[in-house]
Amino acid sequence: MKVRVSAYAGYQLRDFLFGRLPLLVLSASLATWAVFRVTGVTPAAFDSAAGIGGREQAQSAFENALGVYAMIAAIFAAQGLVARDRWRGFDRILFSRPLVPAQYYLQAFTVAGAAIVVLGVVGAGVFTVAVRPVSVPGVAAYVGLSWLTVGTLALALATLTAYHLPVLLSLLGGAALLSQFADRLRASGTASPIVDAAQYLLPPVASIAALRGPFASGRVVAPEDLAWPLAFGLLCTAAAVLLLYRRPFRS
Repeated sequence: MKVRVSAYAGYQLRDFLFGRLPLLVLSASLATWAVFRVTGVTPAAFDSAAGIGGREQAQSAFENALGVYAMIAAIFAAQGLVARDRWRGFDRILFSRPLVPAQYYLQAFTVAGAAIVVLGVVGAGVFTVAVRPVSVPGVAAYVGLSWLTVGTLALALATLTAYHLPVLLSLLGGAALLSQFADRLRASGTASPIVDAAQYLLPPVASIAALRGPFASGRVVAPEDLAWPLAFGLLCTAAAVLLLYRRPFRS
């Protein structure tokens, strides 16, 4: 069974490279351009001959671009899996063979995850050579963390509904807004335990965003800063596996 499922890895990689990767690159490029416009980043920020101020601006721009790419790539790693096959009826063909749905989709998700990490590494390598050094292993780890946290949530939602993308975006947006609200409460000295606890019910968007700088610069990340994103990702993975095993396919 394990060998038979692995035989689909090449097809799953092609499906990601030719089906989702072009839209991923376009979406990440447009989102990064929008962030740069908002933050005032200009092409001069990427001048390798710039002084200390220019290097700091280039580092900040790279970290923003990394955060945007990692989040969008994590979403695209699960986009179209499970729900698309159910909607199109492809599961009738796929699982008329001796394939276990959980193994098949987890492999497809892992293949896509590996592809987005490689793409992030290539981008970091180009930036290191052309502009200024960044931590390539740190970039790989950061993209992988986003994939494990946000991507597994997307995969779990894809097993439930064909409308998983708007649900996922709503959860991510709600988490970001709640985090900003909680920060304002703390700054005013009126922190609410209820609001703080509610943050653990939503994706740890703020926690992941705060880690892009340390990872990109190769600094050591405290284990407690990784605890909740990793735990959230593992919980979503368990939920996705359980749903794939328990929720029947039409075949």
